[in-house]
Amino acid sequence: MSNNKSLDIPYQEWPLKSQFNIAPLGMAATDFTHQPHRHHHFQILWFTKAKGRHMVDFVWYEMEDNMLFLLRPGQVHQLDCEREGHVIFFTERFYFANKHDKETLYDFSNLFDNWHGYGPILIGENTAPSLLGLVDLMSREHRSPGANGRSIVKHYLNAFLLLAEREKKRNATDTMRPLHHDSRVVQLRRLLEKHYTREHQVAFYANAFALTPKRLNEITKETTGRTVTELLHDRIILEAKRNLAFSHKSVKEICYELGFEDPAYFSRFFKNNAGISPQDFRDIMFK
Repeated sequence: MSNNKSLDIPYQEWPLKSQFNIAPLGMAATDFTHQPHRHHHFQILWFTKAKGRHMVDFVWYEMEDNMLFLLRPGQVHQLDCEREGHVIFFTERFYFANKHDKETLYDFSNLFDNWHGYGPILIGENTAPSLLGLVDLMSREHRSPGANGRSIVKHYLNAFLLLAEREKKRNATDTMRPLHHDSRVVQLRRLLEKHYTREHQVAFYANAFALTPKRLNEITKETTGRTVTELLHDRIILEAKRNLAFSHKSVKEICYELGFEDPAYFSRFFKNNAGISPQDFRDIMFK
């Protein structure tokens, strides 16, 4: 960008006119597509063919064919690539419509977890045909829903997510980064997302599990390679970067919104964790 003013980062609503939609990637092009933007819902981007790059939360990824990106609500991304493929949008409410769904459908929280380091999933040639078949089934049912259409789409989506998780684990094995799962860490993510702007002490989160801070740190370290404090600081810094880069808010306003009382302390906190001051980060983003 050529000017020194940041822009309020937009939430792209299209094409989610309901709680679920599926479309070819080419149809998902709007005025927002090539700008940093984010969504209120979960998004699956499957690039069957791609050339260029894709930015997710300030990191650019060089594109390859059969690359799958899983985006949580609020993640910032930007497309700068030639592409073919499919995009799926859905809300958590669509997937878990009631208590019965919570008990019978796959919990995708771990699949969209980026605590092991965010990265796309490379889809193997043996899995791609199965995913393509599920995309076709979801598209057909969504366009012309019959009896129990919503439930049928959810089960097709469920199968798609299960295959994606298997590919994610295969990718981790190929790169010698085995993934560990602990339901308490999934719950911790939800607590952090809800309270990170107000609760900055590990004791608050440990109390929610009736654990000592030391024990909760041991669990998260084993599962994610990070302590609770590191996970919390990572989340605060990410939100600070989003606001510095994509809003008109002052550093002082961002400081207060993230639960800090002293702007000078917040600036030191940001620099210690990001390696650069808040103002310098904003200036670099808009050179």
